[in-house]
Amino acid sequence: MIIPVILEDKFDEIVTKAAIAEKFSNLIQIDFVDGKIFDGHTFLDIRDLNKINTRASLDIHLLVANPLDYLIKIRNVVKFCAQIEGFKDKEEIKKFISKSKDLGYKTGLSVGPETSTELLEEFVAGLDYVQFMTIMPGAQGRDFEHEVLKKIKDFRKSHPKMLIQTDGGIDKDVIPALLKAGVDDMVVGSAIFTSRNPEEKYLQLVSMSNSKTARTSDSIITLKRERVNKIAFLGGAAWHEDTQPYKDAYETAKAVAAEGFEVVNGGGPGVMRASTEGGHAAGGRVLAITYHPNKPKRHYEGVDPENNFDDEVITLDYFDRTKVMLQTTQAHIVFKGSIGTLSEFGMTWISSWIHEPDNKPIILYGDFWQDFLDVIHKHMLLESNEEKMLKICNSPEEVVNFLKKLKLE
Repeated sequence: MIIPVILEDKFDEIVTKAAIAEKFSNLIQIDFVDGKIFDGHTFLDIRDLNKINTRASLDIHLLVANPLDYLIKIRNVVKFCAQIEGFKDKEEIKKFISKSKDLGYKTGLSVGPETSTELLEEFVAGLDYVQFMTIMPGAQGRDFEHEVLKKIKDFRKSHPKMLIQTDGGIDKDVIPALLKAGVDDMVVGSAIFTSRNPEEKYLQLVSMSNSKTARTSDSIITLKRERVNKIAFLGGAAWHEDTQPYKDAYETAKAVAAEGFEVVNGGGPGVMRASTEGGHAAGGRVLAITYHPNKPKRHYEGVDPENNFDDEVITLDYFDRTKVMLQTTQAHIVFKGSIGTLSEFGMTWISSWIHEPDNKPIILYGDFWQDFLDVIHKHMLLESNEEKMLKICNSPEEVVNFLKKLKLE
C-alpha cells in the first residue's frame, strides 16, 4: 500500500493537503515533529485533527519526545505510531502500546536509520506493524538511506508475519528494492505532493508497489511465498442474485476466503458484488480496484454502492483498473460474462504468456469454457503451451483444491 503523508507546520496546510489526498487514497498519514529528538518542527496541536472533515482514515506518526502526551482519541484516526527514540524507558513504551490498543488503534513503533532493531524485540508481539525510517527524520525531501534496506531484510527474516512499513525518500527508483526487502506499506510525501499531478503520481506508485516481479522471478512461487494471497474475481457485471454465475461467484469467494485468501474485484455489480458478499460471509476482507469516470459512461457499470468492499485502490481508467487488478493478485478466476469479461480474460492470458514462466494461474469457472477454447483452437492460432496456463474448475471445492496445491502450508 502507498500511504500519502502530510508534514506541515500550519494547520491550514494540513487541511489543504488532506483534501487533495482524500481524492485518491483512503488512508493519509500525518506526522508530528517537535524538534526534540530529530531536527524539524510541525504543527503540534493534535486535538485540532478533529476539525478535519475528510472521508479518508488518518494514520498518526509521532516523531516527538513523550509520545504518550499525544495519544488521545481522535475522529477518523485508525493507526498510531511513535518513534522508539522518543520514549524515556521501556515502561513508557509498554504504556503507549497498551493505551493505543485500548483506544482501538492499530499500533506501531518506528525506528530511525541509526537505531538498532534490537530495541524492538521486547515489544514486537504487541505491535500491529513496525515502521522503518528510510531518511533522517524531521523533514521531507531528504535522501533515501540505502543502508536501512539490510535492516529491513534482517528484520523480515526474523519476523516473517509482521507488517513492515517504511517512511521517507520513497519514489519509483527505490520501490523495487523495498519490495525485495519485504516491505508491505510505503509512506510517501514529497514525491506525491511536489508532483504537478499528485493523483497520477500516487497511482503510478501504487501500480509499481503492486508489481510482484520485483520480489521473485516465478509467479507460481510468488503465490506460495506471499503472506496474504490475493485472488482476482473476474466476470459479468449484469448477473443478479438469482442467476447461476452470481451464486457460483458467491460460493467460490466464500470458500476461497475461508482458506485465508483475500478476494479482489473491480468494485462493481454482478460477479464483483457476489464475490464481496461471499468473501465477507467467510469473515474475509475484500479489496476493490476501481475506476471512477468524471461522467457516467453508458456501457460501463461503474462502482456499485451495494458492493461493500473493505479497501479500495482508485485507478486512472478502465484498462488501468484491469492492469492493476491483475498485478495486485496472485491468481485469477474468470466467471461467465460479456465482452468486458472477455477483455479481462484476454489481458490475463496474454500477460501470462508474455511473461511465461513468470505467469499467474488462470482459473476458468464452468464447463462452457471448454467449448470456448475449442472454437479458439478451430479458428485461431494457438501454441501448445498457451492452453496449459488455464485450469477449468466446476465447483468452489475444485478452485480451493487447485489454489491449495499452489500454496505452501
